[in-house]
Amino acid sequence: MMGRILITGTAGIIFGILQSVFLSNIMPLGIVPDIAMIILIAASWKYGSLTGEISGFIIGLSLDALGLAPLGFHAFLYTLIGYLFGRMHNSISPGPIFLPVLAAGIATLIKYGGAFLVSLIFGLNSGAIRYFSLKTVWELGGNLLLAPLVFLLVTYMAMIFEGKRGGFN
Repeated sequence: MMGRILITGTAGIIFGILQSVFLSNIMPLGIVPDIAMIILIAASWKYGSLTGEISGFIIGLSLDALGLAPLGFHAFLYTLIGYLFGRMHNSISPGPIFLPVLAAGIATLIKYGGAFLVSLIFGLNSGAIRYFSLKTVWELGGNLLLAPLVFLLVTYMAMIFEGKRGGFN
């Protein structure tokens, strides 16, 4: 389990840095899909809620360190997303296209809805926290387009790092 958390957290941090530092300058209008969140969704769905919670907390703290939001803001949101999608671990198989796209859409709405509620409850009026806007809609579209590819990538990376499991030959 520690290896799964380490791999998921590291991949999420790397893509979080890439999307925050590099992609935001390259992409038109600064609209960047949240690849780190999609990695978290896929890994949580594959490995369960405990891995999702811990990985979400690690990825969220790294995003808090990179951004201007208060420390713990993204950590809370990503921990919540990791837990919720980790609950699907043994109940529903994500499949290749439809459920990853649906999961990315729901997670994006949870992220922005949760950001709004946390800001409302704690009175955060920071310009660093973005709510529902036109950029949110474009980010949602980018997340929906990238979700099947990221789910496939996470599945492929899991096969590489986990290796062949035991059993009868």
